[in-house]
Amino acid sequence: MVNHFLSFGSIGNGSGKQKMELLKHFTPVFVGVLVIVVFFSVVNPYISSLQQRYTSVSTETTYTTPTHTNNVTTTTTIIVDPIRSELVSYALKLINDDRATFGLAPVRLGSNIAAQKHSEDLARLNVLSHWGADGMKPYIRYSFYEGRNYVQENVGAVFLSGRASPPSVEEMRSYIKELEYNMVYNDSAANWGHKRNILDPSHTHVNIGVDYTNNIFVMVQNFENIYINWGLFEMKGTHVKLGGTFLEDVKPYLFVVYYDSLPEPLTKEQLAGPPYNNGYSLGEKIGAVLNEGYKVDIPYVYATKWYQNGLDFNIEFDFSSFVQKDGVYTILFEIVDGNGEIYYAAIHSVSIKR
Repeated sequence: MVNHFLSFGSIGNGSGKQKMELLKHFTPVFVGVLVIVVFFSVVNPYISSLQQRYTSVSTETTYTTPTHTNNVTTTTTIIVDPIRSELVSYALKLINDDRATFGLAPVRLGSNIAAQKHSEDLARLNVLSHWGADGMKPYIRYSFYEGRNYVQENVGAVFLSGRASPPSVEEMRSYIKELEYNMVYNDSAANWGHKRNILDPSHTHVNIGVDYTNNIFVMVQNFENIYINWGLFEMKGTHVKLGGTFLEDVKPYLFVVYYDSLPEPLTKEQLAGPPYNNGYSLGEKIGAVLNEGYKVDIPYVYATKWYQNGLDFNIEFDFSSFVQKDGVYTILFEIVDGNGEIYYAAIHSVSIKR
């Protein structure tokens, strides 16, 4: 028996793209909205290391993303379970059918496993939340699993009761269809945040996680903006080195730094209650990193290196002046096209314990 549908999604300005003037304003703060009847809403981005209980990632690491052809990054998601593979393919089809209805290009299936890991975590606990049992928000989790681009998350679940066995494939396909439909066409309670995420023209990829038990079916959608073929992505403490090739004709714009407290483990009971059964934000905006000669109306520092030649770029900076206490520091990378449109190209989080 199906009791009810719930989902979370991403909001804010509802897009990874916007108009912005460097001297006047900044990246908006993303705020989630909780809606109990059918959907919840939220926003997104990552982490390099998390205290001793987590494996460090992306610290002093140079790596390259998958190759790209004709301005499209090619990625492959490996799903061993044939049932999950079928469900993910069906969910991707529905997403792209909805995007086509609104005249948008399809998204490709991404290769980041954060969405699948989160769906498994929620199914195990029989709960719905953007936070995991490890206390990570979506962007921290995405970064922990080596995400290097920009991400926005939708989360949905169907709670079941009175079952002796998990739902069939056909039942789960119907749950996916119901969740997708409500996210796009019945999302007013969530201020249409899920719809904006699914139909965001700046998204290029989506990572889909599904998991299920006798008591719950969970679907996680992590939409990505992949605009960079990374050649260098290195973080050593507060020192950052980034380099690669843009896949579109754009330029680096600025970096915004956000702060969150260090994640702590959460119980099922905690995840089921406030604030964890609500939306999430990027944390507290504490500063910016700019190219020399520009200024903004919050604390900022200049990058020590800011280079671009054609589509290739290389940037270095240190954000230690913003670090006042232990926590997770998230860096949002914004780029700008020739028309002055701002896109969110990457986001990454690093935990710092002084």
